[in-house]
Amino acid sequence: DVLRESQGTVVSISEEGMLEGMRELGQQEGLFVAPEGAAVWMAARQLLGTGWLRADERILLLNTGSGQKYMSNVAGRAWA
Repeated sequence: DVLRESQGTVVSISEEGMLEGMRELGQQEGLFVAPEGAAVWMAARQLLGTGWLRADERILLLNTGSGQKYMSNVAGRAWA
């Protein structure tokens, strides 16, 4: 009901998608974000790709965690 009333939507981001977002934000913006922050980034990109968000809209993406807490999870994964 909340989604319908707010005219919102739901996006699912895989673990690999989160890691891709972490890499992308690190390479492009110099940020080492937490996986959940990377998921928000990837969800926004997905919504832009589908047209649910428009490129001329202003949106705010929040990342309240650091990727440093997840070093053991990302160690050994390809970052290039």
